[in-house]
Amino acid sequence: MFDVKKMVAEVLAKNEITNITFAGCGGSLACFYAPYYYVTRESAKLSANYCNAHEFTNDPPKAVGKNSLVVCASRRGTTKQTVEAAQKAKELGATVVGLQLESDTPLEKIVDYTISFKDVGDGTPYEEGKGAIALKIAYELVHQVEGNDEVYNQMVEGMAKMNELLPKAVEAVVPEAVKFSMEYYKDEIIYTMGSGTAWAAAHAESICIFMEMQWINSCVIHPDEFFNGPFEITEPETAYLFLKSTGKTRELDERALRFLDKFNRHTTVIDGADYGMCELGEVSTYFDQGFYDGILGVYNNLLADRRQHPLSWRKYMWKFGY
Repeated sequence: MFDVKKMVAEVLAKNEITNITFAGCGGSLACFYAPYYYVTRESAKLSANYCNAHEFTNDPPKAVGKNSLVVCASRRGTTKQTVEAAQKAKELGATVVGLQLESDTPLEKIVDYTISFKDVGDGTPYEEGKGAIALKIAYELVHQVEGNDEVYNQMVEGMAKMNELLPKAVEAVVPEAVKFSMEYYKDEIIYTMGSGTAWAAAHAESICIFMEMQWINSCVIHPDEFFNGPFEITEPETAYLFLKSTGKTRELDERALRFLDKFNRHTTVIDGADYGMCELGEVSTYFDQGFYDGILGVYNNLLADRRQHPLSWRKYMWKFGY
């Protein structure tokens, strides 16, 4: 397994790092939200950016330069926009890390460090997944720059606990996932909701699963922004999938759920607290995204089977140049 701690130490030995920037597209951008969220909540010395790769290339943040660590991710290491973002980061003088599943890719030919991740499941530990590695980079960097021992130790312990907690949760959610597939397979619109880092899991579910892989109209809604317009579309049968935060933003979720309990009868709530996430303590919020990403695979496969619409189907993606 790649030694993230050693890599961060090497980077800091060569240069002072004052900024960390995460750049990617689609699911490879969404997986960066938890590490970005961690740095913005826990660091007083580091600035952080969360950027669509193509936008980064065309309009990079001013903070990105020789004192930056830029982390890019592309599953195949071939995503043109991400490869170009990595090249732009190098031109700006940043140290660049590339996360990828494949090997011998265009991305790894540009970056300073290449980290291979794995698909979590079937015995692969949580900490070897793409999002978990990015989170490790975030908390190792904050720790080595600032020495936040208490939170850092909780994060290291939390990462280890997730290796055990997530596989158990994947098995435990099967009955609820079956129920979801039976109740939602006819819906033409499904809204996803979540706060804290669960927002990113809700975002990925909306754009990567419902829209890309199932051709279901969808939109991710932040639970507090829900009350600034979106709640007006709520009817008794409006379909919602709600990923509940286990952290400090849980109060926001509960407010939205009180409204939905009153005016809607088609909301599915998945609560990490029901599956042991509270065992991680105050840092659980930083692992919410990885937890929901992990268990939603069960829901997605069952929904696809019920709809007789394989997750591999595409109309446009990879079909022609765009």
